[in-house]
Order: sequence, then structure tokens, then C-alpha cells
Amino acid sequence: MAEDIAKETQQMLVEAWNKFFDDYYNKRVPEYPISWGLNEKEAKEAHWICWNEYDLMFHIGRLFYDILSKKKEEKFSNIEIHFEKNVNLTNFKDYEFKDRLDELKKNLNMKKGPKVDMIVAYEDRNESFLLCAEVKYFHSPQFPKTPIQKIGDDIEKLKAIRDCEIAKRVVFMLLDDYYWYTDEKTANDIKHKLDEIKKDEKGITVLSYSSEAKLEKYKQRM
Repeated sequence: MAEDIAKETQQMLVEAWNKFFDDYYNKRVPEYPISWGLNEKEAKEAHWICWNEYDLMFHIGRLFYDILSKKKEEKFSNIEIHFEKNVNLTNFKDYEFKDRLDELKKNLNMKKGPKVDMIVAYEDRNESFLLCAEVKYFHSPQFPKTPIQKIGDDIEKLKAIRDCEIAKRVVFMLLDDYYWYTDEKTANDIKHKLDEIKKDEKGITVLSYSSEAKLEKYKQRM
């Protein structure tokens, strides 16, 4: 039963991700460079709707709640989504996975528990989370680590959370609002890395998108 609910929770998050881009981002973002009077180069370099990673998370979160609110079954009651929470003994000393938190830190070579971007959990149960997700939003050069290294770090975190049974499902989400137009090699490296994860890490759901929609009006003018 718990695994079925976790699977449905993951499906709701995927639906929220798709709704954000299909029904919101892709419809709104092409209008902004035109209203600002920007040329194509300027439009590529500008950012709308998601100014930072937090904006992306909150948009996905609000759509997730909208989808969740339409679920009438009792099994979907008391589910909440949380952002930027450290998974450690201080925060989760009463949870059923508390004895595995030291193993989690060891596997990640951390002194403290990892901070997780998004956690979906029952508020009235101290069992494993339904889902944990890591979010990446590339809108400027990444340093000191490369984009590939940053993706790798998030995947290792999700694998450790999954393997220590902290969460029943894990998801990685990426929006590229920079490399697709500045660095074709890095953009291809990112795509190749995500394809590798999809192939080799069957337990990790990967969602990715680029901001090319902001050039849609320029394409129509051609």
C-alpha cells in the first residue's frame, strides 16, 4: 500500500512538472522578450518566471498541491511537501529510519545530514518519506564545480537516500536556462549524463527541460 501511494505521489510530481512547462512556462515566457523589445541574443540571456532555483521549486510545489487537492481518497490526506530540509537526527529523531541516518552520512562522506530540496511526506506518520527530489536550475556559469559534477552530487545523494530507505521514491529535476545557448558541448554533456542516469539508475526518475521556449516568437517571425 505504501509503495503504491509513493508511486502515485511520484506520478503527481511528474504531472506537476509537465503542467508547469506545458501550461504555464511555455505559454508565458515567449511573450516577455517581445514586450521588453529585446533582440534574440538579449532574449537568450534574460530570465523570466524562474529567477532562481527556489522559484522553480515553488512553481512545481504549487501545481503539486493543486493536483493533490483533487484527490479525494483518504490515502492522500495529510500529505505535505517541504523544501530545503536537512535529513538528520535533530529533525527526524522519531522517524523509523533514524537508525540509518549515520549510514546515510557515511555513504555521502558528510559530517551532517544532507539538505534535500523537496520532501513529500505524511504529516501524521513517522515512516519513510514518500518521495525526495533534488532540483537543479542552470541560469549562469557553474563553479567551482562543473554542471556534470553538480548533477553527479545530487544523484549520489538521491541514491544514498533511496538505498538507506529514507524515501520510497527519488526524483531529479533540471531546467537548463543557460548552457543550451552558450556552450553546445556542455549542453550535450548534460544530456549524455542524464541519459546515462536514466539507463543505469532505474530507481531514479529524471525530468529535464530547457528554456528554448523564450525564443518561440522569434522562430515564428522567420
